[in-house]
Amino acid sequence: MLDIAARVADVRATYGPDENAALNVYDDALKAFEDAGLHPYAETRGGLAICAHAPNGTLLVVACQDFLPLNRDMLLGWHLTHVPEDEPAPAWRCVVYDTTPADLRCDPAGNLSLEPLVDAALSHLSACAHTAKGGQAR
Repeated sequence: MLDIAARVADVRATYGPDENAALNVYDDALKAFEDAGLHPYAETRGGLAICAHAPNGTLLVVACQDFLPLNRDMLLGWHLTHVPEDEPAPAWRCVVYDTTPADLRCDPAGNLSLEPLVDAALSHLSACAHTAKGGQAR
């Protein structure tokens, strides 16, 4: 049986200065996912993201365009994906929610509200074939 809470506790136990800095900036986003029953953590390998395990071990990954900026004032929108594992080229990827502007240099910032982001995550997980009973997990 996959113990998501234990897996996330292991990740959080290895936090260093980069992850702790991310916690200070995105604590509200992490709390919103935690309150929704997901187990989020800050990921800094390859760029800052917020990750949360689905019950079957697949991952929700919250970024902006490529990664979250450490300066929250530079956040232009949320980009939420669902992937099988934390790898650069996952076997599949579902784009769940995206409010990042098409042109980051010219377009205004997208919706930065956390409620629709978390609602989209929960809605997706309840409907996605990758998280359905017997769906693919690692």
